[in-house]
Amino acid sequence: MKTVLHTTRLLLPALLALACFTASTPAQEVAILLPARRTAATNFEFTLTGPPGINTVLSSTNLAGWSELANVTNQLGSAVFTDVEVNFSPQKFFRARRQSPPTNMVFIPPNTFTMGSPTDELHRQPNEGPQTIVTLTRGFWIGTHEVTQGEYLSVTGTNPSEFPGDLSRPVSSVSWPDATNYCWLLTRWELAAGRIPAGSEYRLPTEAEWECAARAGTTTRFSFGDDPDYASLPDYAWQSFDGGLTVHPVGQKLPNPRGLYDMTGNVFEWCQDWLGPLPGGAVTDPQGPPSNAIGWKTMRGGAFDFGGSACRSASRMFFGNHPALTDWNLGFRVVLVTGPQ
Repeated sequence: MKTVLHTTRLLLPALLALACFTASTPAQEVAILLPARRTAATNFEFTLTGPPGINTVLSSTNLAGWSELANVTNQLGSAVFTDVEVNFSPQKFFRARRQSPPTNMVFIPPNTFTMGSPTDELHRQPNEGPQTIVTLTRGFWIGTHEVTQGEYLSVTGTNPSEFPGDLSRPVSSVSWPDATNYCWLLTRWELAAGRIPAGSEYRLPTEAEWECAARAGTTTRFSFGDDPDYASLPDYAWQSFDGGLTVHPVGQKLPNPRGLYDMTGNVFEWCQDWLGPLPGGAVTDPQGPPSNAIGWKTMRGGAFDFGGSACRSASRMFFGNHPALTDWNLGFRVVLVTGPQ
Protein backbone atom coordinates (compact mmCIF):
# COMPACT_ATOMS: atom_id res chain seq x y z
CA MET A 1 0.00 0.00 0.00
CA LYS A 2 1.40 3.40 -0.97
CA THR A 3 1.25 6.06 1.70
CA VAL A 4 2.97 9.39 2.15
CA LEU A 5 5.28 9.35 5.14
CA HIS A 6 6.20 12.81 6.38
CA THR A 7 9.57 13.12 8.08
CA THR A 8 10.82 16.21 9.86
CA ARG A 9 14.54 16.89 9.63
CA LEU A 10 16.52 19.05 12.04
CA LEU A 11 19.87 20.51 10.92
CA LEU A 12 21.72 22.03 13.84
CA PRO A 13 22.28 24.61 15.02
CA ALA A 14 19.34 26.54 13.54
CA LEU A 15 18.07 25.37 10.13
CA LEU A 16 14.69 23.60 10.13
CA ALA A 17 13.07 21.95 7.13
CA LEU A 18 10.11 19.69 6.39
CA ALA A 19 11.07 16.79 4.13
CA CYS A 20 8.46 14.47 2.59
CA PHE A 21 8.96 11.31 0.62
CA THR A 22 6.77 8.56 -0.79
CA ALA A 23 7.51 4.99 0.19
CA SER A 24 5.91 1.60 0.47
CA THR A 25 5.24 1.66 4.18
CA PRO A 26 2.93 -0.19 6.56
CA ALA A 27 -0.58 1.22 6.58
CA GLN A 28 -0.29 2.36 10.17
CA GLU A 29 2.51 4.84 9.33
CA VAL A 30 0.13 7.64 8.51
CA ALA A 31 0.76 10.26 11.19
CA ILE A 32 1.93 13.57 9.75
CA LEU A 33 4.64 15.68 11.38
CA LEU A 34 3.89 19.34 10.82
CA PRO A 35 6.63 22.01 10.59
CA ALA A 36 8.62 22.14 13.77
CA ARG A 37 10.08 24.86 15.93
CA ARG A 38 12.63 25.32 18.67
CA THR A 39 11.23 25.91 22.14
CA ALA A 40 14.57 26.09 23.98
CA ALA A 41 18.28 25.77 23.23
CA THR A 42 18.08 21.97 23.26
CA ASN A 43 14.36 21.42 22.58
CA PHE A 44 12.65 20.65 19.27
CA GLU A 45 8.84 20.60 19.04
CA PHE A 46 6.44 19.46 16.35
CA THR A 47 2.76 18.53 16.02
CA LEU A 48 1.40 15.13 14.98
CA THR A 49 -1.88 15.05 13.12
CA GLY A 50 -4.05 12.12 12.08
CA PRO A 51 -6.74 9.81 13.47
CA PRO A 52 -7.05 9.64 17.28
CA GLY A 53 -4.90 6.92 18.78
CA ILE A 54 -1.38 6.18 19.96
CA ASN A 55 1.70 7.08 17.90
CA THR A 56 5.26 5.88 18.41
CA VAL A 57 7.74 8.68 17.65
CA LEU A 58 11.04 7.48 16.16
CA SER A 59 14.24 9.36 15.39
CA SER A 60 17.27 8.83 13.18
CA THR A 61 20.49 10.66 12.39
CA ASN A 62 20.96 9.07 8.95
CA LEU A 63 17.54 7.70 7.79
CA ALA A 64 19.02 4.18 7.98
CA GLY A 65 18.60 3.25 11.63
CA TRP A 66 15.62 4.34 13.70
CA SER A 67 15.10 4.31 17.46
CA GLU A 68 11.93 4.80 19.48
CA LEU A 69 11.72 8.01 21.51
CA ALA A 70 8.25 7.92 23.05
CA ASN A 71 4.61 6.98 22.68
CA VAL A 72 2.33 9.97 22.14
CA THR A 73 -1.45 9.98 22.54
CA ASN A 74 -3.11 11.79 19.65
CA GLN A 75 -6.15 13.09 21.51
CA LEU A 76 -8.55 14.64 19.05
CA GLY A 77 -6.66 14.79 15.79
CA SER A 78 -3.38 16.36 16.88
CA ALA A 79 -0.72 16.09 19.59
CA VAL A 80 2.49 17.98 20.36
CA PHE A 81 5.81 16.19 20.88
CA THR A 82 9.01 17.75 22.22
CA ASP A 83 12.48 16.22 21.94
CA VAL A 84 14.69 17.71 24.64
CA GLU A 85 17.96 16.13 23.44
CA VAL A 86 18.23 17.16 19.79
CA ASN A 87 21.59 18.91 20.22
CA PHE A 88 23.34 15.60 20.87
CA SER A 89 23.72 14.98 17.10
CA PRO A 90 24.45 17.26 14.11
CA GLN A 91 21.22 16.35 12.33
CA LYS A 92 18.11 14.44 13.28
CA PHE A 93 15.07 13.05 11.48
CA PHE A 94 11.73 12.19 13.07
CA ARG A 95 8.79 10.07 12.06
CA ALA A 96 5.63 8.84 13.77
CA ARG A 97 4.18 5.36 13.46
CA ARG A 98 0.55 4.95 14.43
CA GLN A 99 0.14 1.83 16.53
CA SER A 100 -2.25 -0.74 15.14
CA PRO A 101 -5.52 -0.67 17.10
CA PRO A 102 -5.76 -3.57 19.54
CA THR A 103 -8.14 -6.28 18.41
CA ASN A 104 -11.75 -5.73 19.48
CA MET A 105 -11.06 -2.43 21.23
CA VAL A 106 -12.20 1.16 20.68
CA PHE A 107 -10.14 4.26 21.49
CA ILE A 108 -11.77 6.80 23.80
CA PRO A 109 -9.94 10.14 23.48
CA PRO A 110 -9.40 12.50 26.40
CA ASN A 111 -12.51 14.59 26.99
CA THR A 112 -14.79 16.21 29.54
CA PHE A 113 -18.28 14.93 30.37
CA THR A 114 -20.91 15.08 33.11
CA MET A 115 -20.95 12.02 35.35
CA GLY A 116 -24.06 11.02 37.29
CA SER A 117 -27.72 11.81 36.71
CA PRO A 118 -29.77 14.99 37.15
CA THR A 119 -32.18 15.04 40.08
CA ASP A 120 -35.19 14.79 37.78
CA GLU A 121 -34.04 11.73 35.81
CA LEU A 122 -36.65 8.99 35.70
CA HIS A 123 -35.87 6.10 38.09
CA ARG A 124 -32.79 7.89 39.41
CA GLN A 125 -31.14 6.53 42.57
CA PRO A 126 -29.59 8.74 45.30
CA ASN A 127 -26.05 7.40 44.74
CA GLU A 128 -26.02 8.84 41.21
CA GLY A 129 -25.26 12.34 42.44
CA PRO A 130 -24.21 14.96 42.78
CA GLN A 131 -23.51 15.35 39.10
CA THR A 132 -19.80 15.85 38.55
CA ILE A 133 -17.89 17.46 35.68
CA VAL A 134 -15.14 14.95 34.89
CA THR A 135 -12.10 15.62 32.73
CA LEU A 136 -10.15 12.60 31.52
CA THR A 137 -6.71 13.78 30.43
CA ARG A 138 -5.56 10.53 28.91
CA GLY A 139 -7.10 8.48 26.13
CA PHE A 140 -7.67 4.76 26.60
CA TRP A 141 -8.76 1.69 24.69
CA ILE A 142 -11.81 -0.22 25.92
CA GLY A 143 -13.12 -3.61 24.84
CA THR A 144 -15.88 -3.57 22.25
CA HIS A 145 -17.53 -6.33 24.27
CA GLU A 146 -17.40 -7.95 27.68
CA VAL A 147 -14.63 -10.50 28.21
CA THR A 148 -15.94 -13.78 26.85
CA GLN A 149 -15.64 -17.22 28.37
CA GLY A 150 -13.30 -18.16 25.54
CA GLU A 151 -11.01 -15.19 26.17
CA TYR A 152 -10.97 -15.83 29.91
CA LEU A 153 -10.25 -19.52 29.40
CA SER A 154 -7.38 -18.83 27.01
CA VAL A 155 -5.64 -16.54 29.52
CA THR A 156 -6.37 -18.21 32.86
CA GLY A 157 -7.03 -21.82 31.88
CA THR A 158 -10.36 -21.81 33.74
CA ASN A 159 -13.99 -20.98 33.04
CA PRO A 160 -15.97 -20.20 36.22
CA SER A 161 -19.20 -19.28 34.42
CA GLU A 162 -22.45 -20.94 35.46
CA PHE A 163 -23.51 -20.81 31.79
CA PRO A 164 -20.97 -22.99 29.96
CA GLY A 165 -21.33 -24.42 26.49
CA ASP A 166 -20.94 -21.32 24.32
CA LEU A 167 -17.57 -19.64 24.73
CA SER A 168 -18.82 -16.48 23.00
CA ARG A 169 -20.93 -15.69 26.05
CA PRO A 170 -19.46 -13.24 28.58
CA VAL A 171 -17.60 -14.82 31.44
CA SER A 172 -19.46 -14.38 34.72
CA SER A 173 -19.20 -15.60 38.30
CA VAL A 174 -15.81 -13.89 38.52
CA SER A 175 -14.72 -12.09 41.67
CA TRP A 176 -13.03 -8.70 41.59
CA PRO A 177 -9.64 -10.35 42.28
CA ASP A 178 -10.36 -12.82 39.44
CA ALA A 179 -11.00 -9.94 37.05
CA THR A 180 -7.90 -7.99 38.05
CA ASN A 181 -5.77 -11.15 37.88
CA TYR A 182 -6.99 -11.70 34.31
CA CYS A 183 -5.89 -8.16 33.44
CA TRP A 184 -2.46 -8.77 35.00
CA LEU A 185 -1.96 -12.05 33.13
CA LEU A 186 -3.15 -10.52 29.84
CA THR A 187 -0.73 -7.61 30.27
CA ARG A 188 2.22 -9.98 30.78
CA TRP A 189 1.16 -12.10 27.81
CA GLU A 190 0.76 -9.16 25.41
CA LEU A 191 3.99 -7.48 26.53
CA ALA A 192 5.93 -10.71 26.01
CA ALA A 193 4.42 -11.09 22.54
CA GLY A 194 5.37 -7.49 21.65
CA ARG A 195 1.76 -6.56 20.84
CA ILE A 196 1.70 -3.63 23.27
CA PRO A 197 4.55 -1.19 24.04
CA ALA A 198 6.51 -1.23 27.27
CA GLY A 199 4.70 0.44 30.15
CA SER A 200 1.25 -0.50 28.82
CA GLU A 201 -1.34 -2.10 31.04
CA TYR A 202 -4.65 -3.91 30.78
CA ARG A 203 -6.91 -3.17 33.74
CA LEU A 204 -10.50 -2.62 34.77
CA PRO A 205 -11.97 0.76 33.81
CA THR A 206 -12.46 3.38 36.46
CA GLU A 207 -16.08 4.30 37.04
CA ALA A 208 -15.46 7.58 35.22
CA GLU A 209 -13.91 5.84 32.22
CA TRP A 210 -16.77 3.34 32.11
CA GLU A 211 -19.48 6.01 32.20
CA CYS A 212 -17.65 8.16 29.65
CA ALA A 213 -17.50 5.20 27.27
CA ALA A 214 -21.12 4.24 27.96
CA ARG A 215 -22.48 7.74 27.41
CA ALA A 216 -20.51 8.17 24.20
CA GLY A 217 -21.01 11.92 24.27
CA THR A 218 -24.68 11.82 25.28
CA THR A 219 -26.42 13.25 28.36
CA THR A 220 -29.63 11.20 28.19
CA ARG A 221 -30.60 8.20 30.33
CA PHE A 222 -29.20 5.86 27.70
CA SER A 223 -26.77 6.46 24.88
CA PHE A 224 -29.69 6.09 22.45
CA GLY A 225 -32.01 8.56 24.24
CA ASP A 226 -34.15 8.86 27.37
CA ASP A 227 -36.48 6.00 26.37
CA PRO A 228 -38.94 6.67 29.23
CA ASP A 229 -41.04 3.58 28.59
CA TYR A 230 -38.02 1.33 27.81
CA ALA A 231 -39.47 0.56 24.39
CA SER A 232 -36.10 0.81 22.61
CA LEU A 233 -33.98 -0.83 25.30
CA PRO A 234 -34.51 -4.43 24.06
CA ASP A 235 -32.73 -3.44 20.84
CA TYR A 236 -29.59 -2.65 22.86
CA ALA A 237 -29.69 -4.82 25.97
CA TRP A 238 -30.40 -8.26 27.35
CA GLN A 239 -32.39 -7.40 30.49
CA SER A 240 -35.53 -8.24 32.45
CA PHE A 241 -35.21 -11.91 31.45
CA ASP A 242 -36.23 -10.97 27.89
CA GLY A 243 -33.98 -13.72 26.54
CA GLY A 244 -34.46 -16.21 29.34
CA LEU A 245 -32.64 -16.82 32.58
CA THR A 246 -29.17 -16.84 31.04
CA VAL A 247 -26.33 -14.75 29.65
CA HIS A 248 -26.09 -14.36 25.88
CA PRO A 249 -23.29 -14.30 23.31
CA VAL A 250 -21.69 -10.86 23.12
CA GLY A 251 -22.40 -8.44 20.29
CA GLN A 252 -25.92 -9.57 19.39
CA LYS A 253 -27.63 -6.29 20.28
CA LEU A 254 -27.05 -2.85 18.80
CA PRO A 255 -23.87 -1.03 19.89
CA ASN A 256 -23.71 2.44 21.42
CA PRO A 257 -22.41 5.38 19.31
CA ARG A 258 -18.82 4.45 20.21
CA GLY A 259 -19.28 0.97 18.75
CA LEU A 260 -19.39 -0.73 22.16
CA TYR A 261 -21.69 -3.71 22.62
CA ASP A 262 -23.53 -4.78 25.78
CA MET A 263 -22.66 -1.66 27.74
CA THR A 264 -26.30 -2.06 28.77
CA GLY A 265 -27.46 -5.44 30.03
CA ASN A 266 -26.18 -9.01 29.63
CA VAL A 267 -23.87 -8.96 32.69
CA PHE A 268 -22.86 -6.30 35.18
CA GLU A 269 -19.27 -5.14 34.74
CA TRP A 270 -16.69 -4.70 37.47
CA CYS A 271 -15.00 -1.30 37.75
CA GLN A 272 -11.73 -0.42 39.41
CA ASP A 273 -13.15 1.96 42.05
CA TRP A 274 -14.19 1.43 45.62
CA LEU A 275 -17.78 2.48 46.22
CA GLY A 276 -18.25 6.05 47.41
CA PRO A 277 -20.32 9.15 46.69
CA LEU A 278 -19.62 11.14 43.56
CA PRO A 279 -17.46 14.13 44.49
CA GLY A 280 -19.51 16.85 42.76
CA GLY A 281 -18.00 19.98 41.28
CA ALA A 282 -15.25 19.47 38.71
CA VAL A 283 -12.55 16.79 38.98
CA THR A 284 -9.74 15.46 36.83
CA ASP A 285 -9.02 11.75 36.31
CA PRO A 286 -10.99 10.55 39.36
CA GLN A 287 -10.03 7.18 40.81
CA GLY A 288 -12.79 6.87 43.39
CA PRO A 289 -12.31 6.86 47.18
CA PRO A 290 -9.14 5.33 48.67
CA SER A 291 -11.09 2.52 50.35
CA ASN A 292 -14.49 1.26 51.42
CA ALA A 293 -15.04 0.09 54.98
CA ILE A 294 -17.25 -2.82 53.93
CA GLY A 295 -15.17 -3.78 50.89
CA TRP A 296 -17.67 -2.76 48.19
CA LYS A 297 -16.43 -2.30 44.63
CA THR A 298 -18.55 -0.65 41.95
CA MET A 299 -20.15 -2.44 39.02
CA ARG A 300 -22.01 -0.96 36.09
CA GLY A 301 -24.25 -1.65 33.12
CA GLY A 302 -27.19 -3.78 34.18
CA ALA A 303 -27.72 -7.48 33.57
CA PHE A 304 -29.98 -10.07 32.00
CA ASP A 305 -31.86 -10.58 35.28
CA PHE A 306 -32.30 -6.89 36.20
CA GLY A 307 -34.80 -4.33 34.93
CA GLY A 308 -34.17 -1.49 32.53
CA SER A 309 -33.42 1.10 35.20
CA ALA A 310 -30.14 -0.65 36.04
CA CYS A 311 -29.06 -0.28 32.40
CA ARG A 312 -29.05 3.53 32.50
CA SER A 313 -25.68 5.18 31.91
CA ALA A 314 -25.62 6.70 35.41
CA SER A 315 -26.84 3.62 37.31
CA ARG A 316 -24.37 2.48 39.99
CA MET A 317 -24.33 -0.93 41.67
CA PHE A 318 -21.83 -2.54 44.02
CA PHE A 319 -20.56 -5.91 45.21
CA GLY A 320 -17.94 -7.19 47.64
CA ASN A 321 -14.33 -7.61 46.52
CA HIS A 322 -13.58 -10.77 48.53
CA PRO A 323 -12.19 -13.61 46.35
CA ALA A 324 -15.09 -15.86 47.36
CA LEU A 325 -17.78 -13.36 46.32
CA THR A 326 -19.10 -13.96 42.81
CA ASP A 327 -22.45 -13.72 41.04
CA TRP A 328 -23.81 -15.37 37.91
CA ASN A 329 -24.71 -11.97 36.42
CA LEU A 330 -21.36 -10.26 37.04
CA GLY A 331 -18.49 -10.09 34.55
CA PHE A 332 -16.19 -7.36 33.23
CA ARG A 333 -14.56 -5.71 30.23
CA VAL A 334 -11.00 -4.44 30.01
CA VAL A 335 -9.29 -1.15 29.35
CA LEU A 336 -5.84 -0.81 27.79
CA VAL A 337 -3.73 2.20 28.69
CA THR A 338 -0.70 2.45 26.44
CA GLY A 339 2.61 3.19 28.16
CA PRO A 340 4.59 4.66 29.51
CA GLN A 341 2.28 5.18 32.48
